[in-house]
Amino acid sequence: MQKVLELKGHPEGSKVMRYYLPSRQKMLVKIHQGEVYVTSEDELIGTGLGSCISACIWDPEVSLGGMNHFMLPFGTSDDIAEWDPTQWRSKAARYGNYAMELLINTLIQQGAEKKRLQVKLFGGGVVMGECAAIGEKNIAFAKDYVSSEGLTLVGSDLGDDFPRKLMFDPCTGQAWVKKMRGFREEVENFDKKYRRVLQSRKVDSGDSELF
Repeated sequence: MQKVLELKGHPEGSKVMRYYLPSRQKMLVKIHQGEVYVTSEDELIGTGLGSCISACIWDPEVSLGGMNHFMLPFGTSDDIAEWDPTQWRSKAARYGNYAMELLINTLIQQGAEKKRLQVKLFGGGVVMGECAAIGEKNIAFAKDYVSSEGLTLVGSDLGDDFPRKLMFDPCTGQAWVKKMRGFREEVENFDKKYRRVLQSRKVDSGDSELF
């Protein structure tokens, strides 16, 4: 019997967003910045990426996988002080050092083995003008994290100067990327707005659509 884990909503009230995708004949779970989703159901996980990074990680032997979406490499201890494992949207998961740990630990808790985990990395586009270094720093962090943790990186699509739409099959590890060359300004404005949210240290309980 398949199991599905949804890291339940922030106390302010968040919920998993699901859509039926006719082209794949599957449900698509949409995640946003600061969110992590892990499942063994026959469904897809999707997100939109500017300078952010999403790690897609799965254990092929147990058909279990998940995705995170983080905006900056590191947070501080203050960002995790009030976090607990029931939160799937939190300030902590907006930072790579917490988002990676949360995704990997959740996979292991659900039956994956770290030595079997395979990783694909996406995003890190230079789409934020004067803040362009954010994408580069996110890429450097993600690659270093995978290497230092002894994980297997089997694929990536990183950098360049355009946003992306990403879909991931957590059971098979297959991923699809659409490069949105005509939407740079839209994603740049969204990333700047979200950065201001981080700087103000507020948790946004709304859903912002990138695709």
